[in-house]
Amino acid sequence: MDKPAALTAEDLGLSGLREEEEILDVLDLPQLHLRPSAHALLATLADLSSEPPSWDTTRSGTPRSPLSGTSTPYRRKRKVIRNEGVPRYLTKIVSSPLAWIEDDDQKEQIWEAASQRLSERSGRSAMGAISRTFVIEMRSASRNPSSSADVLLNPDPENNLELTLHEPALTSDNLGLKTWASSYLLAKRIAAMPSIPQKATILELGAGTGLVGLAAAAAFQTHVILTDLPAIVPNLERNARANAAVLSAYDAKTDVAVLDWTDPSAFHIEGVHHGGAHSFPLILAADPIYSADHPGLLVHAVEHHLSKESTARVVVEMPLRDAYNAEREDFRTRMGDIGLSVLKEGEETGLDDWSSGNDDELMEVRCWWSIWGWR
Repeated sequence: MDKPAALTAEDLGLSGLREEEEILDVLDLPQLHLRPSAHALLATLADLSSEPPSWDTTRSGTPRSPLSGTSTPYRRKRKVIRNEGVPRYLTKIVSSPLAWIEDDDQKEQIWEAASQRLSERSGRSAMGAISRTFVIEMRSASRNPSSSADVLLNPDPENNLELTLHEPALTSDNLGLKTWASSYLLAKRIAAMPSIPQKATILELGAGTGLVGLAAAAAFQTHVILTDLPAIVPNLERNARANAAVLSAYDAKTDVAVLDWTDPSAFHIEGVHHGGAHSFPLILAADPIYSADHPGLLVHAVEHHLSKESTARVVVEMPLRDAYNAEREDFRTRMGDIGLSVLKEGEETGLDDWSSGNDDELMEVRCWWSIWGWR
C-alpha cells in the first residue's frame, strides 16, 4: 500500500493564514549555554507545541485545538519555529540538569514540557491527551420555489455547531479513542441530510469519540444513543457530558451505552431504551471495519437494531484502505443478504494526522460513504 500523501499548508493554499506569525530558526531560541530563565524556557516550549492540524482544505468548518483557551479558524497565532534542529534542542533540555534554575518545581515543568514536545513530533500515536474543537456547518430548511414538495437545505453560518472532544493518549489496541477523518466527513454529511421522522431516536455503532452522533443529535434535533465497547465508553461519556449544553440549544440530547456487536440483543439503557429489536429508524457508523470479523459483526448489529419501516436508513462512512478491500466487499454482500441495498453512495477526501509528527503535515484520506435502505 502506498504511503498517503503528506500535504502542507502551502499545498492547500493556506500559507496566507500565517502572515502575522513570526518565523524563527532553532538558533533564535534561548540557548542553554546562556542560562535562560525558567520563564523563557517554558514560553519557548509552549511555542513549540504541535497542535492537531486542520483537516479541511478551506477555512470554514476546520477542527481546532483550543490549547490556548481561544481558537482561530485554522490555528492560533503564535511563533512558528522551523522544525530542523528542534528535536536535538529538546533533547538537550531533557538531558540538562538546569543547574542555574533554583526552583525544582520549575525544572520539572521544563523537563516535562520538553518531553511532551518530543513525543508530539513522533506522530499522533505518541502524543498525550489532546482536545479538538470541530465546527460543523448546520443547514436550515426551506421550500423549493419550483416544487411544493421539495425541501432545500441551505447553509446557516450563524447556527454552526461547535463540538469539543477529548482524545486520551492512544495505544495501538484502543484506536477508538481517536477522532478519524471519516468521522469528521460523516458528521458534516449528516448535517446536510434531509430530516428524519421527528423525535426518532438514532443509534450510532462504534461511536469512538462521539463526533458523528453528537453532530446528528444537533442536526436532527433529536435523541442519539452513542455506543461502543467498554474500554471506549468512559471517554465517550466524558465527551457527551462536555457537549450537553451545546446540544441543548438545538433541543437535542445523547445517551451513552456499551453495545458489543457479538451480542447486540444484550444492549439496553435503564429508563431510556428497552433494547428491543428493530427500534431505530436511523443507524450511523464511521470507520467501523478494521478486521476480517467486523463486516459480519457490524451487519449482525444492524440487522438486529434497524427498524423494519420502509423509511429506515443506515448511513456508513469508511476509508478506502487497500488492506481492507475484501472486508468492504464482504460488508456490501452481507448488507444485501439481510435485504438492504445502497440508495446513494459516493467518495470524498478528508485529511488526517494519524502518523504526522510535523505540525504542517497532513495525510490525505479517501473515504466511501453510503446510505442504505430496505429493498
